[in-house]
Amino acid sequence: MKKLDQTKIEYLVSLLQRLEYGSLLITVHANEITQVEIKEKTRIAKTGTVK
Repeated sequence: MKKLDQTKIEYLVSLLQRLEYGSLLITVHANEITQVEIKEKTRIAKTGTVK
């Protein structure tokens, strides 16, 4: 198993910190991160306000 460098770790953490609702998908090939997808969701309250 290959170790992640600090830059990649910081990038992934920054994506997680800004994500309130949604998912983060990390694709790995041959022990390397090759792709990162982030899906954000918006919650709409019954009163019509967006959170």
